[in-house]
Amino acid sequence: MSIIKNKFYHLFWNNPSCQNLFLLSKEELLETKTFGEDKAPFTFSTNRIIVSNAQDNQNEFFDTIKTRSEIYNVEIDSLLNEKIEYFKPLIEQFFDSKFKKSIERLMLDIEKKPLKFLSFILKVAADEENREVKTIEFLQKYGFIGKNLNSFKEIETSIGQSLIPSKNNELINENTINTFFEGVKFVKELYVNHSYKNLYNTNQILINTLNSEDNFQSRIKLFGELYDSKIIAPSKDDAFIECSHCDPLTYRGVFQLRLNPKKLKDLKCPVCSNELTYFVPYKLHEDIYKIVKNHDGLILDALQNKLFLNGIKYEINKKFLNDIEVDCIFRDGNRIFIVETKMYKQNNTTENKLISKIKEHFSKLIKDVERIEKNEEFLGLEIVPFLITNINNQNILRASQQYFNSIITENKYYDNGNIINLNLLKIKS
Repeated sequence: MSIIKNKFYHLFWNNPSCQNLFLLSKEELLETKTFGEDKAPFTFSTNRIIVSNAQDNQNEFFDTIKTRSEIYNVEIDSLLNEKIEYFKPLIEQFFDSKFKKSIERLMLDIEKKPLKFLSFILKVAADEENREVKTIEFLQKYGFIGKNLNSFKEIETSIGQSLIPSKNNELINENTINTFFEGVKFVKELYVNHSYKNLYNTNQILINTLNSEDNFQSRIKLFGELYDSKIIAPSKDDAFIECSHCDPLTYRGVFQLRLNPKKLKDLKCPVCSNELTYFVPYKLHEDIYKIVKNHDGLILDALQNKLFLNGIKYEINKKFLNDIEVDCIFRDGNRIFIVETKMYKQNNTTENKLISKIKEHFSKLIKDVERIEKNEEFLGLEIVPFLITNINNQNILRASQQYFNSIITENKYYDNGNIINLNLLKIKS
């Protein structure tokens, strides 16, 4: 096991905030993007974790920056359209004066004799020795260039001279240059505002995914420990800050930031000295990112780590009867545990829906155990089905277990099976 994984699991087993955070599904832990709104949208998770003090969409600061950004976006869009409208007649006039007649003549000849024109193009392309001379003759014939230009180099020089700013240059002069750079500024502002919007509309701002064991300070402290352990690192993506206390656009920016998360609280507005609102992206170390992105999620890897620490041998993804795959099998005394691991999305999901999913998956586990219980390796052993989930909510786990305990059935596996959170797994070492 890598040093990073050892560090990570040391934090994971000893820090409730770390467990609460990393037992989120990968779609909630990582920034996740969804494309398409049909029945089969394309979704993928990026290696980007956003730390912010904007809280949630019910928070005053969050609402302030969101409203400011949307209003500013309307303003930028309007101003950019004005600059585009300024250039349109200038470009059209320049085009008409320089090339309109030439293009009309060319198009007329193509319509009359298209095959002859195509043949000419192919011959010029194939005649490397005379390609430059024939191309220049063609451009002069239709008036695209003057008779005084006799080489590609002279054409290049002529174009360069026509682009030199001057008072008499109808296309490039002081006014058009200023307007152009103003337009570039607005394009940049549109990009910044769009990126900012993506951040405050992201599926996860992790300091807000708090459980009863967490609070704002414990979550920031955790991020600091993850950073110190090199489990998370600064992202190459831009960080965004804004003062929500000052007037709009007083202090607002985008920049590269390499800062320990526990120091983010020290970011102060130079104008009013209040804490800045920040959105700062970080990335997971590749070893941990691979675990989180794995099909079975972090929970199966964490189970393997706990078994390893207790010196218990185990098998993962073992197949039976061609259509049953068991996530993990391990033995403890005369009992053999057949384990199914499930990572559920918990945010914006009702308790009833989670209970329904647990019932479905535990029932399937019991049916699979019934089909494989006569396997030779299970003879003389007590089979214990375990559904291990990432759900910390004890009410959900208790309600799910009580449902199966109340079922009137002779199936022993409903009685000795269990539905637990990974942290409730007790192993005798």
